[in-house]
Amino acid sequence: MLLLKFFTMNEKNIDPESRNYSFCDIEDDPKLKRTLKEFWITIFTYVTYAALMILNLFIFGRHSADFPKPLGFPLWIFILICLLLGMVITVEVICSFVYKDISLEPSKVNEVS
Repeated sequence: MLLLKFFTMNEKNIDPESRNYSFCDIEDDPKLKRTLKEFWITIFTYVTYAALMILNLFIFGRHSADFPKPLGFPLWIFILICLLLGMVITVEVICSFVYKDISLEPSKVNEVS
């Protein structure tokens, strides 16, 4: 009963007619464009890493006795270690050269001096 009461207390109905502006009136913030670009770069990087790891396990992990053993490791573990090192280097490069520090303060372009 208490749980039901908690969920019903937090319901708030928003009047759709209470908005007195158009979405076209909202100015684009360059910080959001930059953040969106960084978001897609990050998602692409991690999806690519996950796909390479899965492909490695499916291709080289099934019959690991048939493949050579570089440095004494099974081939799939050696490739996994190389992918991990590659991912660490990729994340360092992205953090150093792609991500930018953005001030969270509102921009002063619209202020009249």
